Amino acid sequence: MAQKKIVKRQLWVNLGLAVAVAALAWLVFLKPEASPDSARYKLSPLNATQVDEISIALAHQPQVVLRKKTNGWFVTEPFSARADALRVDSLLGLLSAQSEKRMAAQDLARFELDKPLARVKLGAQEFIFGATQPLSNQLYVLTQGAVYLISPVYFSDVAKPAQTLISKQLLADEEVPVAFEFPHFTLQRENGTWRMTPQTDAPTQDTVNAFADEWRHALAMSVQPMSALQSTMTVRVRSQSGKSVTVFVARDANDWLLLRADEHLAYRFSASAGKTLLEPGFAPKP
Repeated sequence: MAQKKIVKRQLWVNLGLAVAVAALAWLVFLKPEASPDSARYKLSPLNATQVDEISIALAHQPQVVLRKKTNGWFVTEPFSARADALRVDSLLGLLSAQSEKRMAAQDLARFELDKPLARVKLGAQEFIFGATQPLSNQLYVLTQGAVYLISPVYFSDVAKPAQTLISKQLLADEEVPVAFEFPHFTLQRENGTWRMTPQTDAPTQDTVNAFADEWRHALAMSVQPMSALQSTMTVRVRSQSGKSVTVFVARDANDWLLLRADEHLAYRFSASAGKTLLEPGFAPKP
């Protein structure tokens, strides 16, 4: 009798194990393909050097296009401007994104990929952003014929306003200043020596070199399309290549706006940064 009870109990245990195994097999069948830690799925075979064009199409927003030229990256749509190199590098970081999940590109509506948040093209490869997975807070992305889950950081970078792609550097890398023309004085570098007109108590060469470097590396707090502000000063900067840049100066509250006529952009500087560029201590009083 006791032996029959043991056999009966063993049968129930085996049946329970069989049900558990079947349930686990069903879950594995339903679960998206997961890769081991040592073999995460890479979304792209490309690297940044292979990409010379980027396009971003956000829902209900104008398309943004960036193109790589010999002297760097430029925004070409919906406006023209030098592009911020760090922002471009951040966008290109999508090429190195990896995912633990890879799913078949079927029934895209369940991932909201039929009405995507954004379409991003890096070179020839397109990335389509869909819904957020509620448990992991990751985003579904369709690319290379499969659906992946990736960090929302990639979308937050894509979704930033187009204006944030503009370089905040007042002068381009190749625009190394060799002459400044202010309303009441000029500085010109000849044979490696800076000369100021009118001649007063001449500043040291180190002082003027530091001033020229301030202009060369000046980074604005923000950049915006040039508006009809009242200019209070005009500064002309000539670079080594012979190119002349005209900068109109205006005040907006406590900030300085330096408006580049050739780019139709206004670069915003703080009061202290603007004073360093426009009111150097060695300059003669107007």
